[in-house]
Amino acid sequence: MAHRMSEYINEAAWQDALGQADWSFLNHDFKRLEALARQHEHEPGHKEIKREAYAAVEQAVREGYIPLAAQGEDFDRERKPIDTVVIHHTKNEPGITLERLNAMHLLRIYAPHYTSPAVDPHSSHGQPLWSGHFYNGQQVFWGYHWLIRADGTAEQILDDRYIGWQAGNWDINIRSIGICVDDDLSSKAPSEVVVESIAAVIREHYTSVEADHIIGHRDANRRTVCPGELFHTEWRQQVIDTITKTVL
Repeated sequence: MAHRMSEYINEAAWQDALGQADWSFLNHDFKRLEALARQHEHEPGHKEIKREAYAAVEQAVREGYIPLAAQGEDFDRERKPIDTVVIHHTKNEPGITLERLNAMHLLRIYAPHYTSPAVDPHSSHGQPLWSGHFYNGQQVFWGYHWLIRADGTAEQILDDRYIGWQAGNWDINIRSIGICVDDDLSSKAPSEVVVESIAAVIREHYTSVEADHIIGHRDANRRTVCPGELFHTEWRQQVIDTITKTVL
């Protein structure tokens, strides 16, 4: 599918909606894009369908015209001691920027909470977005606590005291941290250096987490296959073995 500027969204409508906190419109139109992307998921370039939306949100955040609240609900009041690690992948080519990841999670995770009460009776309809999560002094919306790059670099992007909206299961969210591999692992295993980096993060920061509580996103939420079809058959055990071998 050839990609052209503003092929999939009405850019002016999106800019207007982003500036007015019209989350109902944004959520509805993004669901349209998701459905279209699913229809073309076996075609090259199908991921371009949602990228225009992500780019619009990223620009709105960068330029400061998206309404963000200065205070709001304490979403982290239910935080429990961490006993679970949930592993994810971005399902994108390596090299995603933190700004793009922020835009993706703002749109996919937080915006639905701010839709019409008819969609979510607990929503904050039409209000400026609020996560209560900060990184380098800026409010952020990503759900993962750690991002593992292709070269093995590990960066903590969300403090452990924050509940990451990452598992699709609130009971697991409140007592877990999310580690995300910056790659598309749909049908491949991560490199040895990435496996070693995941193991090092768990070994150095989450020593109380037992092996059977190192799970994939798919184990918490059956609607996804994240972090890929080979997680259980190949590389989950590699992560656990690497932790064990290093400790011994």
